Amino acid sequence: MVLCKLRFPYSGNFDRRALLRAALAVIAVVITALVSARTALANEDSLLRMRSTSRISLGSSDHAVPTSFVDATGTHVGYHMDVCNRIVQAIRQRFDMPALKITTVATTLATRFAMLNNGTIDIDCGHNAITGAGLQQALFAHATLISDLKAVTIAENRGQSLASFDGRTVAVVVGDTAIPLLRAAARKSQAKVIEAITRDAAAAFSLLAAGRADLVILPEAIMIAQRNRTKDPSRFVFVEGSLRTEPVAVMVRLSDEKLLDVANEVIDAMMRTGEMERLYRKWYVDPVPGLGEGLNLPPSPKLRALFANPGSEMLDF
Repeated sequence: MVLCKLRFPYSGNFDRRALLRAALAVIAVVITALVSARTALANEDSLLRMRSTSRISLGSSDHAVPTSFVDATGTHVGYHMDVCNRIVQAIRQRFDMPALKITTVATTLATRFAMLNNGTIDIDCGHNAITGAGLQQALFAHATLISDLKAVTIAENRGQSLASFDGRTVAVVVGDTAIPLLRAAARKSQAKVIEAITRDAAAAFSLLAAGRADLVILPEAIMIAQRNRTKDPSRFVFVEGSLRTEPVAVMVRLSDEKLLDVANEVIDAMMRTGEMERLYRKWYVDPVPGLGEGLNLPPSPKLRALFANPGSEMLDF
């Protein structure tokens, strides 16, 4: 590093404004250099960088149970964490990187795209619904999940529709596809709802449980997991229907086509050998520690069709 001294002409009077302007100019140069370095890092071939650093960073949600979450031991686990670990295993073997170490970084629906594209994480292993808007911000691997976006309310409101919640509070997660869908549904039914926008699924469901929201909208599996964690799951019931059925995938930054190819090859093999369905049953059907009796969500016909034809979800985009 080269250190430079700043020299200012001395005119007999100490010019504080000139000094401040010069200092701000230096700070601007430093910030620009740091941003440029960060941008270069994000645009660099991640596989090459992994070889030089022996590290890969995985993004994981804290509360997207069972897709990716933090268990009682503080470890990031879940369906997509298992998929991402298989991808890392393939990178180690294929590119001769046995010492490749994993760093796990907590992400949210609101931060995941920025953290991918500024180089903070290499793969996001959270619950990422594939949408047209999302495809402009990241590269999605083959979908591993088909998810229904649903609403839950308390048992006293059983049988009501979204239109019945006119003037009442609906809890949603910032950055989720539920927000524009809720607004569209409210316009269609001419219902005026109050949005309670929260950080994550646990926070959204807690508003309903505490009586501070009348309805919560989340992906079905995540909703069931949150409900099963309460003292009385029967207190919470689904509103009939779903806002949308969404394919869900892990994703990489827009410049990482080589890494995407590796991820897709791994996912393709897992689906064709039956490994993906076994993994799905582990997290979505069978009992999971900390989730009571399990989610009991067997593979739907759409998911079975996806497993039989990896990547077929992209026919809709």
